[in-house]
Amino acid sequence: MKILVFFLIVILFSSCVKNPTGVSQEMIAENVSGVYVLNEGNFGRGNSEISFYNFNQQKIYNNIFYNTNHKNLGDVGNEIEIRDSLGYIVVNNSHKIEIININSNINIATINIGQNRSPRQMEFLNDSIALVTNLYDNSVLVLNVFQKSILKRIQVGNNPEGIAIFGNKCFVANSGLGNGNTISILDLENFEVRNTLKVGDNPVEIKIDNDGEVYVLCAGKYNSFTDTTDDTWSKIFIVSPTTEKIIDSIFIGDHSFKMVLTNNDNGFACGEKNILQINTLTNKLIGNFFSGKFYSIAYDEINHNLYLSDAKNYIQNGTIKVISILGQFRNSFDVGINPSSFAFKK
Repeated sequence: MKILVFFLIVILFSSCVKNPTGVSQEMIAENVSGVYVLNEGNFGRGNSEISFYNFNQQKIYNNIFYNTNHKNLGDVGNEIEIRDSLGYIVVNNSHKIEIININSNINIATINIGQNRSPRQMEFLNDSIALVTNLYDNSVLVLNVFQKSILKRIQVGNNPEGIAIFGNKCFVANSGLGNGNTISILDLENFEVRNTLKVGDNPVEIKIDNDGEVYVLCAGKYNSFTDTTDDTWSKIFIVSPTTEKIIDSIFIGDHSFKMVLTNNDNGFACGEKNILQINTLTNKLIGNFFSGKFYSIAYDEINHNLYLSDAKNYIQNGTIKVISILGQFRNSFDVGINPSSFAFKK
C-alpha cells in the first residue's frame, strides 16, 4: 500500500511540475516560431534580459534567460543573432557573448571578449566564423564560435559599431562616438583592412540591399546640445561593394540610429518623430511611414511585418508594436527595459 501511495505522489508531482526551468513548454518546443527581443537594460545595472513572443500562441514570455538558467544575462545586451539552433547574445558592458540553444533557451557556453572592449554587433561569415565590432578597442575580432576562441584582432577606425558582410568583404561603420565619418572595408581572405572610405558623420549601421549594394546609415553629429541648428543630420550613403565607392546618397534628416531593409525593395529608418520609408531600387526617400519615436526596428521576412521598439522613458519596461509593411497596426506586447535587437525563430 505504501508503494502504491508513493507512485501516486510521484505521478501527481510530475504532472504539476512539467518544466523545472520555469519556462513554458509552449515556448521552448523545437517547432515553435516567434521572435526573440533582446532588452538592453540600464548601463551598469546588469539587468539585460531576453523576451520571446510566440507567434502561434500570440503570447509574450519575459525574463527567459534568468527563468531558464537562474542567473543574470549581464550588463547591456546589444545584439542577438540566430545561427542554426543557437542564439548568440552580445552583452557589451560585460564584454562577452552568451550562447543559448533556441530549442530550450539553456545557456550552453560563453565567449569572453576581453575587458574594456565593449562588443557591439556581430556578423557570421560561416557556421563557425563570426566577426564582432568592439566599441572601445577600435577593432573587429574574428571568432571561432565552436572553439569559443579569438582568431585575430583587426584594427579599424575609432569606435566601430555596425557591420555587414557581402562576398569576401566586410564593411564596418566607424562611429567615433559621434565624431567619426569613415567605414573600413575588410578583406575576408586575409582578414585585414583593404580600404577606408569617407562617408557622413557618425556612421552607425550597415545593411546590404537586394541588389547587393551597401547601405551606410550615418546618424549625424550633435554639436551643441542646446542649439540644434548646428547639428548635422542623418544620411544614408550607398556604396558599391565592387568599386568600393559611393554611388548615391539619401538625405534622411533628424538623427536616425536604426534602419532595416526588407526583401521587397523597401527600407525603414527610425526618425525622431516618425518611421521613415525609402525605396532601395530608386534610392529615394518616400516620406513618413508611421508616427512615433522608436528605439529600434526589425523586419519579419516570413510574415512581412515590422517590429517597432518603444523604449518609453528608458528606465521602465518597453513595448513592441507590430505593423504590416503597409502601415497597418497588427499587435503590441510589453517586454523589458530598452528593447533594442530582434532575432526571428522560424
